[in-house]
Amino acid sequence: MVNYSCEICKKPSQQNCGQCGLVYYCSKEHQILDWKKSHKKNCLNFKIESNDRLGRFITATRSIHVGEAIVKKKPIVLAPKTISQILCLGCHKTLSNKIEFSCTKCSWPLCSSKCEESKHHQEECKIFSKLKYRPTLKDGEKQTCYAIIGPLRVLLLKTTDKYQHIISMQDHLEKQKNSQVYSILKQTLVPEIIIKLKINTDENEILKICSIFDTNSFQVRDSKGLINIRGLYPTVSLISHDCKSNTRHVFIGEDLEICFSATFPIGKNELITTTYTQTLWGTLARREHLISSKNFECSCQRCSDPTEFGTYVGSIYCSMCRQHNKSNCCPKMISTDPLDASAPWECEQCSRSMNAKQYSYGNETLKNEILRLDKKNPKKFEEFLEKYKDILHPTNSHVLEVKYALSQMHGNMDGFLLTDLTEEQIQRKIDVCKELLEIADVLEPGFSRFRGSLLYDLHAAMVFKTKSDYTQGKITLETANEVMLEAVNILQESAKILIVEPDMSEILRNRLEHLSNFLSLD
Repeated sequence: MVNYSCEICKKPSQQNCGQCGLVYYCSKEHQILDWKKSHKKNCLNFKIESNDRLGRFITATRSIHVGEAIVKKKPIVLAPKTISQILCLGCHKTLSNKIEFSCTKCSWPLCSSKCEESKHHQEECKIFSKLKYRPTLKDGEKQTCYAIIGPLRVLLLKTTDKYQHIISMQDHLEKQKNSQVYSILKQTLVPEIIIKLKINTDENEILKICSIFDTNSFQVRDSKGLINIRGLYPTVSLISHDCKSNTRHVFIGEDLEICFSATFPIGKNELITTTYTQTLWGTLARREHLISSKNFECSCQRCSDPTEFGTYVGSIYCSMCRQHNKSNCCPKMISTDPLDASAPWECEQCSRSMNAKQYSYGNETLKNEILRLDKKNPKKFEEFLEKYKDILHPTNSHVLEVKYALSQMHGNMDGFLLTDLTEEQIQRKIDVCKELLEIADVLEPGFSRFRGSLLYDLHAAMVFKTKSDYTQGKITLETANEVMLEAVNILQESAKILIVEPDMSEILRNRLEHLSNFLSLD
């Protein structure tokens, strides 16, 4: 038996805190005393555990209610992605291709002289300036010269505890080192760091750091879309993946602190999870992405269910059954084993079968066709839906992505664009938001940002349409007030979800003012 000590008197004790389970007391009196003294504000609602299947992971030490903060951590290291747009190495904001300011010491692009003194840039700047190492910037948006920054920043922490924390993180180098990407890193990145920058390291250490970034880093974006980098954070890298996760995270302040909160209630001892993929993707696409980017095969409940909780996101209509059944209830093709990418697909009802290669090829063809659509022309997206209506059902992943694109083209939460839309487009936005919310309620329920944003956009469209209809005499004041009340309730629900998002309090306040103007229907 492990011997634990009382937090107050240090006597041997086996009675721990009933909430976090991380501290021990010899008596109830000492537990109450420590709670008042310090433990109340330090008591965690999670703990770190480990087993052979998951490795290290995080579970709830008590029931966690929806919206409750779970963990908040500042980054150990922030860095550009391996292939990045031109950005400032101080504040990490994306810069235009026309560089207006460069560091006076090392010549790397920066926002201004203020960023020369950034804690992120100072140490690397000494190396660059001493060795006259200049970035090679190419025409176009994507730059490869920033690949060196992440590993270099970690190596410059080598004498600190931060380095030990990073190097102890999980990596998949054994699986990755013979891949095409890592072969390129061996030929390009490794000699740049060892030979040109004269850093005391070796190939294995550099590639291990690259693998740690690939395995553990979070994509870091600010609310204004000015920052798109990656970061390594303590503790939160242990949060397990699930395609229907029970948390969301936001980045707060100039330090880009990460904060996780519960999207729906989490029971005591339940696994705390996040997601590293896209909700609207089908299982084939999600699992392929996770294998290539995070080097693990997901076997969560959603991935294991051929119907994806009854949404059939990864499925298509059976062409044989579709000849006789034109309704949305037409039988669909589902995988015979969703955890095996090579498994054939079969109709739920008839004998039709399709091999995995054919199915994947069809998905890739449709994906590429969507990418080629004119993003400023909603008509092209509607034509895509009409073109494939006998192949793709209403909740197929490609249909959902097109509908989401339409919801954003028809005005969104970042600006009041509804005035530019026709009545038909406003109604279309309302319909699309409602359809997407039905999917969100199943696949990303509760206080998820996806759901909050859809509610926000839905209320705005409802209010705009109601004001227009009442002004034109299409509806009575009583009907208008009923719809307005529904819209207010939707906005209030959206506000509860989005209030934790940086800068959202101001946007929500503006929307409430905007709504109050619409409510003047006399």
